[in-house]
Amino acid sequence: MIAIRDQVYSLKSGIPLVYDFFRPKVEEAVPLVALIHGGGWISGDKTHLRDEAIWLASNGFAAACMDYRLAPLHPYPAAVQDCQDFISYVRENAQELGIDPKRIATMGSSAGGHLAAMTGLLDHHLGGGADRAPCKVNVVIDLCGLTDLTQPREQHFPVAWSFIEEFMSSPYEGHEAQWREASPIHHVSASDATFLIFHGEADEVVPISQSERLHEALRKVGVSSEFIRLPGEGHGFSEAGWAIVRERYVPFLKEKFELKVGA
Repeated sequence: MIAIRDQVYSLKSGIPLVYDFFRPKVEEAVPLVALIHGGGWISGDKTHLRDEAIWLASNGFAAACMDYRLAPLHPYPAAVQDCQDFISYVRENAQELGIDPKRIATMGSSAGGHLAAMTGLLDHHLGGGADRAPCKVNVVIDLCGLTDLTQPREQHFPVAWSFIEEFMSSPYEGHEAQWREASPIHHVSASDATFLIFHGEADEVVPISQSERLHEALRKVGVSSEFIRLPGEGHGFSEAGWAIVRERYVPFLKEKFELKVGA
């Protein structure tokens, strides 16, 4: 396995944003999975999903763990812009990285699931970027992501209210259009990425209805979406729950990206 750490992909606002990269030692270009950490958009870093990146590399994929700007210092749309910048960056550097720019997935949990979903739904770059490589991915693995930030007091548990507001930096009332723009479900269209969605039935931080509604919206417009409910699992999956996730998402990616099963 090839491992490269702390590579700069963006200097947005003068802040060096970095990623770690893992890849199997093979000659051909391989699919890439970009791993986006959670933490309510206000905490966390690229090291949180490093073990998963190594696991993916052992299964024939390239994998990257990326940092992005955090709220409240950098509220919406900063984190979304950074994720889009990263997808454009890896496509622009695909040959050097040894990846296939037509086979890129994002994967994230909670706030990371929200950001992963945005990269599979938005056709346009929120930071401009008309001269950049496309920022929309082909496949999204969404684990208990927040999909609709509108009407937060009605749609979300109280535990999430504060970090959603820090991410948005403004109250919902009077800024409804911006909160709608930040919500993946309000960007669903027939041209979206393929989705695989996981959610614990006992999730105490993000209501399972968030994933149910996104799945239904995707299916309604003809987008391929698979939704897996995990009985008894809360927001932080147990070891047994995560084993189920791995058992499902790796074969899913191999099928979608036509990667040899034994790779």
